[in-house]
Amino acid sequence: MRFFYFLARKINYTFALVFITVMGGWISGLFGYFIGTAFIVSQDSPLIGYIARWLPWAVGIVAFHHYFEFGMLTGIRIPAFYKSLRSINRNISGNELNPAIPDDELRKLYVYVSELPLYNMIAGVYHAMLAGVFVAVFVYIEMQMTGTFDAGEFRHLIKATGVAMMVLWILYGMSTYLLTEILTGRERATCYNELRRRGIIVNPRMLIGINFKFSFFVILMVLTLITFAALIQKGMYFREIDVTTMVAYFLASVLTAILLMMVNTNSMLRVLNDMKQFSIAVAGGAQHKFEVLSLDREFSVIEFGLMEMAREIEEHRKNMETKVEQRTMELQSALSDLKERDDLIQKQLDIAGTIQRGILPGKIDDWNEMKFSVRYIAMEKIGGDFYDVFQLKGNKLGLLIADVSGHGIPAALVTTMAKIAFGNACAKYDSPRRIFQDVNQSLIDHVKTQDYLTCFFLAFDEEYNLSYSNASHQKAILLRRDEGKIELLDTNGLFIGAIEEARDTYEEKSARLNYNDRIILYTDGISEAVDEQRREYSVERLTEAIRKFKHLTLEDFTSAIIDDVQRYIGNTQVEDDITLMVVELARDEAIDIIKSSKSLVNEGKYYEAIDYLERGLRLYPKNRKLIYNLAKTYFRINNFGKAVESINEYLQHDTRNKYAYYIAGAAHYQMLDYLKAIEMLEEALRIDQNFVNALYAQGMAYKKQGAKIDAIRCFERVVNLDAENRLAEFELSELRKAG
Repeated sequence: MRFFYFLARKINYTFALVFITVMGGWISGLFGYFIGTAFIVSQDSPLIGYIARWLPWAVGIVAFHHYFEFGMLTGIRIPAFYKSLRSINRNISGNELNPAIPDDELRKLYVYVSELPLYNMIAGVYHAMLAGVFVAVFVYIEMQMTGTFDAGEFRHLIKATGVAMMVLWILYGMSTYLLTEILTGRERATCYNELRRRGIIVNPRMLIGINFKFSFFVILMVLTLITFAALIQKGMYFREIDVTTMVAYFLASVLTAILLMMVNTNSMLRVLNDMKQFSIAVAGGAQHKFEVLSLDREFSVIEFGLMEMAREIEEHRKNMETKVEQRTMELQSALSDLKERDDLIQKQLDIAGTIQRGILPGKIDDWNEMKFSVRYIAMEKIGGDFYDVFQLKGNKLGLLIADVSGHGIPAALVTTMAKIAFGNACAKYDSPRRIFQDVNQSLIDHVKTQDYLTCFFLAFDEEYNLSYSNASHQKAILLRRDEGKIELLDTNGLFIGAIEEARDTYEEKSARLNYNDRIILYTDGISEAVDEQRREYSVERLTEAIRKFKHLTLEDFTSAIIDDVQRYIGNTQVEDDITLMVVELARDEAIDIIKSSKSLVNEGKYYEAIDYLERGLRLYPKNRKLIYNLAKTYFRINNFGKAVESINEYLQHDTRNKYAYYIAGAAHYQMLDYLKAIEMLEEALRIDQNFVNALYAQGMAYKKQGAKIDAIRCFERVVNLDAENRLAEFELSELRKAG
């Protein structure tokens, strides 16, 4: 095939085809000579010499004519004789089809290429007959010129030539057809596939049937047997049997038959294999093309049926794809709607989570000599844990940690209701037991669900005596650091918000804090956290961690416990909110000075309080509580410059106090330094984004600067967080009126 396409590129397609097939003519000529001479009476007849001498010339002349007819001289502008051959050479170069060929010409080209095997076979038979005529004429002329003409011998010549021509017609004709069919198979398929690609439906060409091909072999075998019989008869008649010649003839006949049978069989197998590949590809959903198109009637019908089946399957598949695409678009539209709704819900959850986190204290300020450290990790955007600090009657401090049953929005709503209820109760009572009773009744009256909460409440007085109650929450842990002892704080008490009868179950106990003592409050998200083997972290492990990290500072101590829990969990999904609150009583040498200054401030003796605090700073120049209280007192007497100076010094030691930034921002606002005011207030909001006072002050600063959009944004957030804030409503209304 490579040699064939090489000639097709260098000269032209039809010449390359004839050059290959004419080789079969030479072989057929030799075979015809052998069969024809078998019918000559004697091996000593001079006719054998004449035939052997002139047969190559005759075959050579007709072969050249065949080449010439099919375009051998195209290179010197002498094209092939016929229009169909010229069309083939014009549109097929090597094995490439001209992509710009018009539809009508492509349709004709397909017919020309399909009929080329039959046309080449007819041309081959014609030239074989012409070769026989030339042999007879050349022998006759030589016999006349040499004076050896004998009528009897010439009749033998005619008989031998006739037999040889019959063999050539059959042998050369069929071999030419088979070879041409094989060589042109790819180009036929290319033309046909291109027609179908362009939407031009044509039936595959069919020239002969398979039975015709096999009848050729029957005729060939009959001729072989007749020739073999003639050889035997001649040997018996002249008593000159040439065994070598007979064996050679027999072997040549068998080998020729086998060779042609293999060519024919391989041709059919190529078609069958292509049908197989085509069917597999179509069944697999791929668009496929025939690489080989048969010219046999039986195979052509099957191929056309397969292609029609593939076309119908493809149309059905396209219809299905269209329907699937429509359904997909509908699903995508539905999913898009769901996503929009989900995004809206997620945004609302984000807002709800922000609001919920806003109701939790950010950094709990020191109270007298008590320091606080908190870590809160919500399992979802909205958690069920919460904690808070309350100012109780009698100058006491209340500390609460709680865990609402469930998670998500219902838990968040109950959390909000509980915070309000605790705020109201703490305004009336300083007893944890009475506070629990009041909150329990309030939740039962207002929360009509099955949700409830567990709580632990601590109340401290200024002498660091504490009273506490537990409503089915985790026991508090009291760490006596100096003594190295751990005590568990617990009382009886049912859930809050579950049943009215729970009011009679609450107890209250008391204890006293010593310096360096720590109280650890936590939710079950810590003690019930599980590792990959579903083993709980447990209270025992928490107690071990408390002992292990007791030497650390307060903040490091809290972080170390949370880190220990997270290491234990590993890659396990967190199943509950985690809250850890640690209280430490740390000796402060300036506490008496601070208490005295607060008393003076409460009496309105601001300048005396300032003098007292400044004298305290001379004794304890690095005490940040003294600096902070001095800044607040300066602010009260409108000495904003001194307030800013003191608060800046304080912020060098503590950058987590939102109130310090608020005081700095408010002082800068009063000094008409609005840019600095906005900057300080932004820092306060970075710590607590729902810090209402800072939002309002920032809105006023933006208003003074003329940044109406930013001012409106601040006041809107204030109103959203505090619906009762009339000042923010007024400012918002004025800004909107101003346009």
